[in-house]
Amino acid sequence: MQVLYTKKLRFPSINSEYLAYFAQKETTMTHTGEFQIEGDLRLIDVINSNERLLLIIERLGIPLGFGDKTIIEVCNEYNLNPSLVLIVMNIFNNNLYPTEGLLSETMIPALIEYLKNGHRYYLTEKLPFISEMIDRFIENTDNPDTKLLHSFFTEYADEVKEHMYLEDGTVFPYILALYNYSQNKKVNEEMLKYRIDDFIEHHSNIEEKLDDLKHLLIKYFPPTEHSFYRNMILLELYNLQYDLNDHANLEELILGPLVRELEKKTVGENG
Repeated sequence: MQVLYTKKLRFPSINSEYLAYFAQKETTMTHTGEFQIEGDLRLIDVINSNERLLLIIERLGIPLGFGDKTIIEVCNEYNLNPSLVLIVMNIFNNNLYPTEGLLSETMIPALIEYLKNGHRYYLTEKLPFISEMIDRFIENTDNPDTKLLHSFFTEYADEVKEHMYLEDGTVFPYILALYNYSQNKKVNEEMLKYRIDDFIEHHSNIEEKLDDLKHLLIKYFPPTEHSFYRNMILLELYNLQYDLNDHANLEELILGPLVRELEKKTVGENG
């Protein structure tokens, strides 16, 4: 318990500055003023310019320790599609990045693997970490209402899990069935069950729940003597929302258009 108290004292002024930063980010949830990422740039320089791209390269299957190699060199080393890697990184860096004429249906399997890696990160790392922060907050706060926060977060996490299990178990197999049909023309009944737009609305529902959770901590939860863990939870929630928004953008700006084109072909050929 003494170690936890020491951590609180190490960051006495982190709260207002960083919360203001993430609150401003939440207003637009965009990266519209960033540079365009090119394949001949060193990967280390790109990450130094936007540290959040660390999440991207991990999900793409690029481990740290790449030295001074360019993006193209790293893609060649790990057998990655440079065009897809650059599109993903640029959309994450600037979600107004134009993708018209750059997308190819051959990108679908690798893109789905990337999105599934993101799901594993949320479900096995990010959400459990926030849950642990909430547990520490409860342990260090003499207020019985803190347990309500844990229940609220558990409910939110369960909804995120349900959404991602739906994508992993239903949406992605549906998309891969469409893709496989486009390659070998073998009809799979899975591909005739859904339409990609049936699933888009789930993103906004999850975002609303996360807003409710943040506002509970900021606006309605009683004042606490020690605010370190409370503010760390909020920072993680803002970070999570920022990341989930980018994740949804990739699904809607890259995967969605590719799947709609496959659906048009499938309907045209199968009535």
